[in-house]
Amino acid sequence: MKTSSETSVLVIGGGAAGSILSLELARRGVKARTVDRLAAPNLTSRAINVQARTAELLERIDKDLVRRYTDYAIHNKGYILHFVKNGRRSEVRPGLDFTTVDCRYPYILINGQSDTEAFINDYLREKYGRETEWNTKLVDVKQDGDGITATLVKGGNENDKESVRCRYLVACDGMRSRVRETLGLSQTGSDYQGTILQNLDTFIDGFPDVEDYVHYCVGEDHFVMVAKMPAGYFRLLLSDRGEAADPDITPQQAFQHLLDQHFDGARITDTVWHSKWESWVRLADTYRSGNIFLAGDSAHVHSTAGGQGMNCCMQDAFNLGWKLALVEKGLARPELLDTYESERRPIAKQVIWAASALHEVFMGHGKDISQRGERINDPEFLNAIVGRCSGISYTYRDYVHQPQGLAPLPGPVIGDRAPDVDLEDGTALFDLTRHPDFTLLAVGGDGESGELDRIGRRFTDRYGRVLRSHVLSRSPALEKYYGRHQQGRLYLIRPDGYIGYRCLAAEADRLDDHLQTTFGV
Repeated sequence: MKTSSETSVLVIGGGAAGSILSLELARRGVKARTVDRLAAPNLTSRAINVQARTAELLERIDKDLVRRYTDYAIHNKGYILHFVKNGRRSEVRPGLDFTTVDCRYPYILINGQSDTEAFINDYLREKYGRETEWNTKLVDVKQDGDGITATLVKGGNENDKESVRCRYLVACDGMRSRVRETLGLSQTGSDYQGTILQNLDTFIDGFPDVEDYVHYCVGEDHFVMVAKMPAGYFRLLLSDRGEAADPDITPQQAFQHLLDQHFDGARITDTVWHSKWESWVRLADTYRSGNIFLAGDSAHVHSTAGGQGMNCCMQDAFNLGWKLALVEKGLARPELLDTYESERRPIAKQVIWAASALHEVFMGHGKDISQRGERINDPEFLNAIVGRCSGISYTYRDYVHQPQGLAPLPGPVIGDRAPDVDLEDGTALFDLTRHPDFTLLAVGGDGESGELDRIGRRFTDRYGRVLRSHVLSRSPALEKYYGRHQQGRLYLIRPDGYIGYRCLAAEADRLDDHLQTTFGV
């Protein structure tokens, strides 16, 4: 039987990226469907980190949503680095310190990806009544001048096909993306030669070290990660030059042998899950073909070192979701969609750099361990890694238009993340931006509140379908992050929490021009 249907956006893949994209579209009332070839959600996963920037974005959606993570996950302070050479142990404690990250989430939330996705999907179902259609496989996709036709097969029955007509299609279907392969979109990349990766979720008796840090344990020919999980067992990740793949030993024996080199008295007991895979570096040459987009692992993959992969995928979806919704609803010009690739692909390159740099330090098997350890003693390198792994330091400032002729201002520039601030009335800046639209913040100078009110009303009268405005008085907390200026200032905060524009209140006409260019109102 062959059926047909229509939707505005079809999302292929119900994992981390697909779930966030579905949520962002639902929040904005866009008709969309999400399908996945798997029979049901994965109950196991490789990713275990929810980083600070991802937590910020979840909070901007709903405090209740991020609270599901903070209540359940282990609040992990960072990475302790353990080295062994010729039987002698040394360590860097802490090696990567996430308590230094300047935000409300100065830690890593340790939480299995299956739980991370479940929290989002539960919220999506509770709030918007939407769910992923499981056991539904994409078998073909064609694009023409009027839209996209996707052919789906349900339940593995090749005779039960559905032809779905949509305006946009987003591939969130992983490293071996059927969409990308069908379209023939090319990738560049490399392999981590000589590296075999294995996960072991297991209980450990007598683990002798702290459990609120991830432990990176490095020898000249091996790497073992040890991280306590919320369910009480430990996640172990092993990389060596192939010894652990010996068919004459069990995975438990392989992990135990390497664990013994770094810790005394730790004994692996009951195993929950074991998996084995290869690590790749891949980056799609383009994230877009017409009205078909790549997001998440379909666009980029890299080493697991540093725990950035799932977070980068989710942040792709945050970036694309609000842009797709505005264009689909006719509230923004189609050119807005061009900024998805121009912003996110450079970020993927930076993520690949950070992951690969850590990979070389911890999994550069065969290379002298002393030389590899030298980078860990470089504070500049460590700060760069923490900033990027947390997601807090990533910025679009080099990939967005920077208008000329505006007065110089202190604080974050166009394309930077907008930091949260505790306001004097007991609320927070993020409380003012917790909605699907743009936010205009008018920050007072030396007594211009009446004029700022008039400017706010002017912009909400004209752009009220996509913008909300607030006037903020000067305060030490606000000036800490946004600087101080004698004159009133305007900050346009994008729906994903980045600065879309900034100028003096006296330059409001320039902001108006920018909004007209974006929205065409």
